[in-house]
Amino acid sequence: MNLIFNAEALRPPVTGIGYYSYHLLQEFLTNGEVQDVHCFTGTGWQDGESQRAATAALLSGDASGGGGGPGARAVHHVRQAIGMVPGTKALYDRIMEGRFERYANGIQGGVYHETNYILKPYRGPCVATVHDLSHVRYPQFHPDHVVKRLDRLLPETLARADAVITDSDVVRDDLLAHYAFPAERVHTVYLGVDERYRPRSPEECAEVLGGHDLRYGNYVLLVATLEPRKGIGLLLDAWERLPEALRREYPLVMTGSSGWRNSELEQRIERLRDEGSAKHLGYVAAADLPFLYSGAAVFAYPSVYEGFGLPALDAMSSSVPVICRAGTSMAEFARGACLLCESAQAEEFAEKLVRLLENSDERESWGRKGRARAADFSWERCARETAAIYRSIA
Repeated sequence: MNLIFNAEALRPPVTGIGYYSYHLLQEFLTNGEVQDVHCFTGTGWQDGESQRAATAALLSGDASGGGGGPGARAVHHVRQAIGMVPGTKALYDRIMEGRFERYANGIQGGVYHETNYILKPYRGPCVATVHDLSHVRYPQFHPDHVVKRLDRLLPETLARADAVITDSDVVRDDLLAHYAFPAERVHTVYLGVDERYRPRSPEECAEVLGGHDLRYGNYVLLVATLEPRKGIGLLLDAWERLPEALRREYPLVMTGSSGWRNSELEQRIERLRDEGSAKHLGYVAAADLPFLYSGAAVFAYPSVYEGFGLPALDAMSSSVPVICRAGTSMAEFARGACLLCESAQAEEFAEKLVRLLENSDERESWGRKGRARAADFSWERCARETAAIYRSIA
């Protein structure tokens, strides 16, 4: 079986869908589930091994602008700026879709996996991963043009797809409730955890933490794009309710790219930074993230809605206790291995933060529970289940 694989999400800066794409590609090349992998880069094509090597170099920081560094971010911002010119993005997309269609339809025995929602033109069997339906559930958390694009194109994708993959049953249920699509063709495939996310000693973390002026076991971590859907406003509300001495002893450390509709969040973070109780590190190189996770006292993940919530699983695998919201995909896969906030109230989130920060035994207990549960997830299993879906439609 030849796999036609959309690798556009592997362009920097690599975020959640990019990591999903990278780990699938890596497993397919390792386990022989597929014969050949043809990767569409967004502008052209390359074989699977070349794509894997290029992404590995990027994530390790060895590539030009690697790890989401200044060069990579500059290219990303240029693409975004061009896309804001009326009509430019639509024209660009048509040109690239034509390039995709001409090459893909010449592949014999191909199955096309669209890793990022919207299918491109292809006459053969195809599967699309719909990571979440936040544009339906929470349209106010997205730019208007993103919502309009998904509202227009996702029904077309569902009309063409032979199968759909969702990251959790939360998203599967949303999709079936909102769209007329056969339930037997929607498959939940849980994501995996990278083996780099594991408990690490203070000595192992010293270099990375020292570079960010952090102390091992003495900070609360959030890894998320700075945007409304991530619930950062709730976290800041909760944080401001903590005793000042506790905030200074365990500062709030936030990492992740800047998103949208976040000017108020940035102002609040700036005030907390001035008082010495918070840091915003921005985009952090992928190679550094496992050490930041492992060195945290608590991982706070107040996101309103996620397709899966991979950062929470990464923290659990690092034996760091996690606080997140009930009723989310994180609660679904954690199955009692993280602390859940039943309400959307800052008081409850603050209470759980205080509870963990003031009790090291309880932190260790929740860390062990999370580590044990995270052991059930692997990218090998994710790739194996995904390849089985390919075979079912080939």
